Amino acid sequence: MTPPDVMCTRLYNQGVDANGKGLYYKNLLDCGIKIMKKEGPWGFYKGWGPSFLRIAPHSVLSLMFWDQLRKTYENLYHKHIEIDIPDSVKSSE
Repeated sequence: MTPPDVMCTRLYNQGVDANGKGLYYKNLLDCGIKIMKKEGPWGFYKGWGPSFLRIAPHSVLSLMFWDQLRKTYENLYHKHIEIDIPDSVKSSE
């Protein structure tokens, strides 16, 4: 998760009063300032570990799949055919 993701998630999940205003954060800037003051810079990266564990297998498998698909495509459609040109044709220049 990136810092904007963390701030947006916190804004979205905070409680609201009767008027629909947030109970803890006023806006995105206020959220960022409060996170920095209370938790420091590392507060912006909370949830990064589980997010990485969720995304990493997908990324690795996608990379492997597309790489294999590319190799298969090249083998099927881009075969290099060697043509033997007789010497008589080569020397007719």
